Amino acid sequence: MAALLWGLFFFRALSTSGVFMAGDTLRAFYPMRAYWASRVAALEFPDWLPYDGLGQSFPGIFITGTFHPFLWLHLVLPFALAAKLTLLACFPLALGGTYALVRAWDVPRAGALFAAVTFTFSGYLVCITNNPTYLQAASTLPLALWLALRFLREPGLTRLTLAGMVLALVAFAGDAQAFVMANACIVCLAALDPHAGPWRRRVGACALLILAGGLLAAPQLLPAAALTASAEPGARSLVEAQRFSLHPLRLWELVLGPFLADAQGTQGIPVAVVRHLVPSGGFNRTWVDSVYLGTPACVLALAGLAASARQWRAWGFAALVLLLAALCLGDALPVYGWVYQLVPFWRPFRYPEKLVPLLSLGLAVAAGLGWKQCLAPGKGARAVVWVGMLVALPCAGLALAEALGQGWSQHWLRARWPDVPGPVLQGLSGNVLASAVAGAVLASACAALLFLRERPALQGALLVALQWGALAWAHEPLYQLSPEELLTTPPAFVERIRALTAPGERVRVASSLRDLPPPRLAGVRYNDALNLLQLSVLAPDMVALWGLESANEYLPGVSPRVRQLKADRVHWFTRLAPRLGTRFVALATAEQRELGARLSARSTFVDPVLGLTLVEYADAAPRIHLARPECVEGRAEAARRMLSPQLPPSDVAIVECQAALPATPEGPLGRIDVAPGPLEHLTVEVEALAPAVLVVNDAYQPGWRASVDGQEVPILAANVAVRAVPVPAGRHLVELRYRTPGLTAGLLVGALSWLGLALACLGKRFLPRRRAPAA
Repeated sequence: MAALLWGLFFFRALSTSGVFMAGDTLRAFYPMRAYWASRVAALEFPDWLPYDGLGQSFPGIFITGTFHPFLWLHLVLPFALAAKLTLLACFPLALGGTYALVRAWDVPRAGALFAAVTFTFSGYLVCITNNPTYLQAASTLPLALWLALRFLREPGLTRLTLAGMVLALVAFAGDAQAFVMANACIVCLAALDPHAGPWRRRVGACALLILAGGLLAAPQLLPAAALTASAEPGARSLVEAQRFSLHPLRLWELVLGPFLADAQGTQGIPVAVVRHLVPSGGFNRTWVDSVYLGTPACVLALAGLAASARQWRAWGFAALVLLLAALCLGDALPVYGWVYQLVPFWRPFRYPEKLVPLLSLGLAVAAGLGWKQCLAPGKGARAVVWVGMLVALPCAGLALAEALGQGWSQHWLRARWPDVPGPVLQGLSGNVLASAVAGAVLASACAALLFLRERPALQGALLVALQWGALAWAHEPLYQLSPEELLTTPPAFVERIRALTAPGERVRVASSLRDLPPPRLAGVRYNDALNLLQLSVLAPDMVALWGLESANEYLPGVSPRVRQLKADRVHWFTRLAPRLGTRFVALATAEQRELGARLSARSTFVDPVLGLTLVEYADAAPRIHLARPECVEGRAEAARRMLSPQLPPSDVAIVECQAALPATPEGPLGRIDVAPGPLEHLTVEVEALAPAVLVVNDAYQPGWRASVDGQEVPILAANVAVRAVPVPAGRHLVELRYRTPGLTAGLLVGALSWLGLALACLGKRFLPRRRAPAA
């Protein structure tokens, strides 16, 4: 039954060659997977990522999910198929995990399936196919909690191992916040579960499980901790942390459905609606386009709470759900700000809407427990009738008000958006009317199905079908598929760059494109046109699909030094980007007027269909070159020199010297020869005519070590953001090697933990059998 429900819901994805392609699935997930697969297939470990912010650590960035087992699919299957299967596999994982978790509280099988359907096909999980990193973590969470619950109730080595492994899998998925919240949920389970035993055992088992999960996830946790200590990942302020807050208006989606989404055109909440009704902290989109859980699930969850009004655990569980809802609302309430200020480790996290899967799972579990309290044999179902009618009546009233006098759209909506365009007003009015009617019908059906109490099998099947149908009607149109060819066909700018550069040459590009609506192309859907535009503008990290490096940043591990140089946007794109080894920049054709004569160009190439222009900088510096050092005392002085209107001469590097460097006389500096090799090992033969510095226009990041003729030398920060190695006059061999800080320790701790638990489990199983004859 579960497989059938999954197959029917994703029939469009299973029956076509289209691939999931929206948001960060295209911007980050596909490029990172392609990069990982290319390096591992060449028997190389991907330590350094050159496709974002002049380069940064790959395993140190949590969201890369470097150690998740799903990555290995890319080594045995075609890229698009492996990525598609990765996303589709998350839903059976969520379905099975939620079913097992709810069954652990003795919920009938039909009720457990109902809860599993609620979470698996909820708005968050379906819409977060636009960001598989978070989908992988959310879909693994129920299984991790079920195994944790089994261990808390009956501690044992095997159960500890299994629970710790799946808890580590949440971390390997790439969502640090989900891993922290999974541990918090384990603490709540230890406190609220009635079968977890004495309090001393609860506390000990809980602490042991969290420790085991942390040790097993050490290969991901320790590099991420090292990156956090040296960079500025995540939120740098409370304002930034609370972007993508769940707007209070969207709480109605929990019961009514995605009444703000356009399921046919943009397949999501349009930009205009986001800006005027549900702003997301400056972004033009919401984190997910629906948080709907199905009206039947909401009815059962509320009925279960009403039926359990005398049980303190029920109110404790309800308080936790309300706390999660308050955190999801972000800047609409002060709760998220309190946590940000009072809990230091919370500050790197951002985007309150990322907590919605916990809220969804909590309400799905509540619906399953409500089934047990109200629909199991011998239970009173009166609460379901009352709650069903209490939900149905306001939904019916809203539908009548909108149908007869446009009560919502003309009075409520126009008061908040006076100049709302006619088509938008009509679309939102139709959405609200359809959602209110559906809510009234579904809530009434929940009450009516109680007349089938004498036939529990039929009643259960109809309730599950009702819930699945509500979620399929609301969410199946919202997951987005696009042609696979978008991932395999290089855009026009990529072809142009390849024609202008030598084969195998490492080329860095920049993208100055800001908000630009997708072009209207005949026969091309809105989302396909948007994806084509994003691929064409050479934005990070999508350029990894074509082997181009990027000066722009998108991932959270970018060097603070790189970010500092971008304070003046025009200065960055006209002067600093080419000075730091960027050869090409893509921009909107209309934007050339803003940059004007300050943009030095050797050649330009215009894409009239998309309204874009590719500029080849005339003054682009080589990626690796010799320069005369100009010593400054620190980063502040170096930034002042680099951000001034007049840059130093092109053969001069502003170096933050630890000690005085020999002066370099005027004249030729010499030549260099860069040997081919992996990204983490640069080998440069230098023939310097005078003392100089070898400038490497890659980000200055911890983890790099340099040697000259085998003797280790310091790496200095040059031009604020890149690296420099002092070299004396003469012929020398300069080598730079990179290892992600914390990776070696993480791999060692993780390997010992995995091996230790595995050997302990094997020993527990086989050693007693060997001792039996001697006994």
